[in-house]
Amino acid sequence: MPAVTFGGVGSGIDTESIVSGLISASKGPLQRVQLQQSQTQAAVSTVSDVGNLVAKLKDALGALDTTPEIGSFKATSDKKAVAVSASGAARPGSFKIEVTQLASAYKAYTKPLGVTQSNQALNQAGTLNLAIGTKTAALAIDAADSLDTVISKINSSGLRVSATSFYDGTQFRMQLRGLDTGLENDVSVVESGTTFGFAANVKSRGLNALLTVDGFAVSSKSNQVTGAIAGVTLALADKTTDGFATVNVENDPDAFATKLNTLVSAYNAIVSKVHSEAGFGSLKGSNPALTGDSSLRAVTSHLNEVLTKQVGTGKFTTLRSVGIELNNDGTLKLNSQRLNAALAEDPEAVSKVLAGDDKGVKGIADQMFSVATDLLSDKGAIAARKDGLAARKKSLDGRAELEQKRLDRMEEQLRKQFTQMDGAVAASNAQMSFLQR
Repeated sequence: MPAVTFGGVGSGIDTESIVSGLISASKGPLQRVQLQQSQTQAAVSTVSDVGNLVAKLKDALGALDTTPEIGSFKATSDKKAVAVSASGAARPGSFKIEVTQLASAYKAYTKPLGVTQSNQALNQAGTLNLAIGTKTAALAIDAADSLDTVISKINSSGLRVSATSFYDGTQFRMQLRGLDTGLENDVSVVESGTTFGFAANVKSRGLNALLTVDGFAVSSKSNQVTGAIAGVTLALADKTTDGFATVNVENDPDAFATKLNTLVSAYNAIVSKVHSEAGFGSLKGSNPALTGDSSLRAVTSHLNEVLTKQVGTGKFTTLRSVGIELNNDGTLKLNSQRLNAALAEDPEAVSKVLAGDDKGVKGIADQMFSVATDLLSDKGAIAARKDGLAARKKSLDGRAELEQKRLDRMEEQLRKQFTQMDGAVAASNAQMSFLQR
């Protein structure tokens, strides 16, 4: 609890107001330090924000630094039996697909097991031999084993199989199925001593999907067929009993432009933030602690250096040549007309400008990705600036503490002096009163 003082009792002078006024007038140095503290803390937040924006730019670059990512294609099919999707590794083309068989997984049932409760003993004894390819499991079945017990043994066999029960309202059967489609994943069941009867109740075998692509035979263990057409996945849903499915693969410039717009927006967000905080041209920085800050400007300058680099030789070798243009204020803009013209003329050259090639040539996206990675590293410009600001904040905290202590001592000294004065005046007034009697 602060001390309660009654200054001026003897003198009639409001000494507390005088002390408060003198202390308030002496707070200038402390207030300046406190303002610097606030500005420095705001600067730390700003540098963190810039780091977050660089991380977003890195993500945008990561979607454009390989040839498959650069390529944007769309695939269509005129039959529901064959659904299609394309990745960046696809190439334009047209194909006729005929599906004669879908891939399937093994499924079989036992004969009725003669029990009405899944925990009843089945009175089966022997060995249930399961095999998928070269992987086998020999399951010992005891007469006391119930349906639940046998199901547990199958599911714990280590094979890619699953067992469950089926109740028809009268008695139980057991279902056994393979977990994967394809001929190589078909399940073989051999019983020795037991009489479950799986072999007599096979509902489906493990089979490959069979199809033709422009008349060439293709076999796939899955109904998700990859590799037959470069960069295209064929999702088989049914046989093509009503003729061929025509699959077309085309360039998708709109999807590519969307990726580039994401890159441009991420880059511009960094430039705008740095210009706003550190200043640019006639624009003053909003935070004096960062005005003209060399570290923030280093972020934009390092990224900017990459923008004008040339990749390879030919007509399309720079970002500008493929439609990504640099504005006077350091931001980027996407010229869609120029981009579309470049894609129509030489899509591989456009890809090379951004993603380089497989011969060691690094594209602009590769190079900017490396710069962004360095900026975000523990020893990068952003971390270094945050460390510097943290050290400055610590120093300012120390200065503020010392200044507050100075004011506290000053206030204490002033109170002592005014108390002495007040006592002296009170004594003098008392003496004068005595003499006047």
